[in-house]
Amino acid sequence: MSGNSESQSKGNLFFGLTLIVAGSVFLMDRMELIHAFDYWFLLPAMIALGGLVDIVSPSKPEHIAKGCFSLVFALWLYVSIEQMWGWNFRTSWPLLLIAFGIQHLVGGLLAVREVQK
Repeated sequence: MSGNSESQSKGNLFFGLTLIVAGSVFLMDRMELIHAFDYWFLLPAMIALGGLVDIVSPSKPEHIAKGCFSLVFALWLYVSIEQMWGWNFRTSWPLLLIAFGIQHLVGGLLAVREVQK
């Protein structure tokens, strides 16, 4: 199996498992077996895990930048949910714009570097 299709398979596997887990949690919440709000703290961890998958098994250089953005997004989400350092969704959203811009800048630089090799 080539590196590109293997990486894509890992991404599809992670995404599929994430959808199954999320759907199961929502279903159990609707059936009143659990209170899903108690598990919201897991969302940033799932996003961070997806970012780590992108960093560890990139099929393109841009995936490393995307994975780093996912890690920053997960951290921002956790900090905003927990309202650490007085930050919440209303006060800290500009950080996402900065992180998204850095993702595209680094992704573009990595792509140019890859082409020059």
